[in-house]
Amino acid sequence: MAYILLFLLLSCFIAGNLQQSTASAETVNGSTMINGVLAHQMTASEAQLLANANITWISCDVTFNPSDISQWSQIYSLAKQYHLSLMGILDQHLMNYSNTFTLNDWSNAVTQAVNVFGDVVKTWEIWNEPSMPDATLGYFDGSPQTYVAMLETAYNDIKAAAPADTVIGLGGLPLYTSDNPSLSNPYSQQALVWANQTVVLGGMNYCDAIAVHAYPYGQYYPQIAGSLFTSYLQQYEQLCPNKPIWVTEVGQESSSTTWAATQTQQSTFLSQSYSLFQSLGVKAYIWYELADNYTAIPDSNFGLFDNNGNQKQAFTTFVSVVNGPTLQTTPAPTPTGSPTPSPTANPTPTPPPSSSQQQHETPAPTASASATATAVPEENPTIALTTSLIMVLTAAISIYTRKFGPKK
Repeated sequence: MAYILLFLLLSCFIAGNLQQSTASAETVNGSTMINGVLAHQMTASEAQLLANANITWISCDVTFNPSDISQWSQIYSLAKQYHLSLMGILDQHLMNYSNTFTLNDWSNAVTQAVNVFGDVVKTWEIWNEPSMPDATLGYFDGSPQTYVAMLETAYNDIKAAAPADTVIGLGGLPLYTSDNPSLSNPYSQQALVWANQTVVLGGMNYCDAIAVHAYPYGQYYPQIAGSLFTSYLQQYEQLCPNKPIWVTEVGQESSSTTWAATQTQQSTFLSQSYSLFQSLGVKAYIWYELADNYTAIPDSNFGLFDNNGNQKQAFTTFVSVVNGPTLQTTPAPTPTGSPTPSPTANPTPTPPPSSSQQQHETPAPTASASATATAVPEENPTIALTTSLIMVLTAAISIYTRKFGPKK
């Protein structure tokens, strides 16, 4: 009996320490916030840099159309090759911008996406900015009623194939999107009303988390946009309790024809907004976007890399806020295996960019963030702890046997 009691006590101690060790191993710089970028294109060198920098999540619009602006097949393959977590956005791209798709067509497309890409994708965001006027397409008429029907259908299809996958609802409602620096923000106010109706219709029964987008206005961040980020985020927390909030798009330009944007201002906004959302306890921070692409999105300057593939100041800042400024450099990990190409449907004409790819008005804070290097892989503490505790258990049993065991 004493042997059993001793074993149970030590087993509980081992389990508790292993759980704590595992949770600790999942944090970066003391935070469990997911760090990622939205990408419509990505090179192998960029994927390697992201993996090195602990920016290990990629978000991308899922499509079977090889001529789509979203280079999903390439990004899917690189995420698999470099062991990056990939979030699939199921939206207009998936439906090839068809104005006639039905709810049944939507269900078939979602099921196909999960079956083909589910080996890598474990998180799915449903539609893009559905409360915005330009989000309507085919079956989706912009109403909370049709969105809930699509959300329910996607949720059931995804969970039938992969019950553990995460489904993100609301599609990225704006915390601040405006043409003028004002506390009166019609798009955000409209989105909150739209979300209320979605909740009343039972939408929260068909998602595991919710998504918001955070684009501020010009030089008025953080005096105006920053406070509205906080205010609206708190309202969504109250509206959707127990639903983690993902910021699936947050970004600003490094140059602009409408205000004097600079790389330093872009970099500073990244640092300030990262700290803000980290303090507010959001689940994920996904920067829009990985790289400028003037061919696909004219005058887009939201990238961490410029149109020629050069790193901007904001990339260095992102690495710094994720890892801290004192980590040592290490070579990029060597990818294993070869990219796995994904099947594609018959090519269709190139669709227009979605609302997430259009320009957003953006802010201009001051001061630049510091540069940093990438993280150094550490020895797995779970293995070492398990070995040590097994040795302790063996020694304890041996001592007990010698002292209290049967005498010869």
